[in-house]
Amino acid sequence: MNTQINWSILMPDLKKTYDLLLNHYDYFFNNWWATFSVATTASFMALISAIFISILTERFKCLKFILKPIVAASQSFPLQAIAPIIIILLGVGFFTKTIIAFIIAFFPIYSACSTALQTTSKPLTSYLSICNGSFIKGMFYIKIPYALPSIISASKVGFTLSVLGSVVAEFIQPDIGIGYLLIISQSTFNMEVIYICLFILIGQGLSIYGILSYFENKLIYQRGV
Repeated sequence: MNTQINWSILMPDLKKTYDLLLNHYDYFFNNWWATFSVATTASFMALISAIFISILTERFKCLKFILKPIVAASQSFPLQAIAPIIIILLGVGFFTKTIIAFIIAFFPIYSACSTALQTTSKPLTSYLSICNGSFIKGMFYIKIPYALPSIISASKVGFTLSVLGSVVAEFIQPDIGIGYLLIISQSTFNMEVIYICLFILIGQGLSIYGILSYFENKLIYQRGV
């Protein structure tokens, strides 16, 4: 039995890849934009929701005990598995893809934001108590600014997960997007398109990661850490 793998079939034709990008740039751009718009919308929704709920759990401690088992359950199985249920429930379209990506990105961001708000420097919280500062003022003038680097760090992970969620949604609902191109190219063994899609996702991820890292480092530098 011959078990030798022909590695050459896994490598793309560079000239063909270049011609595809040159002649079908608009096609790849439109599919990238479909995935990017879903991932960006979902990551912003997840970040805003995570910060808001983290603030609520700081104010109402009972909510934290309610959410703990839900967060633990979300980490015990791949959330991508519920994507077909969401599509059956909500139908197909941009909104459904966004909800799938949102659910996948939300829980890790929420965990990081909640932890960041709880780890405010003791001298700052003591100063707030001495000044009899209200919860709202303490949250917006001390806790959130102090937690911003950690929140931005969480958003880097959140955006990556939202991209994962959007591609998963496009696998299940293959109408447009990078996931759709991967499904089509896989079925036809088109290695050139597969590699183009992979490099688009890698380039997108590195760009967003670099931008967020810049702001994270700038905040840390301003704080003097």
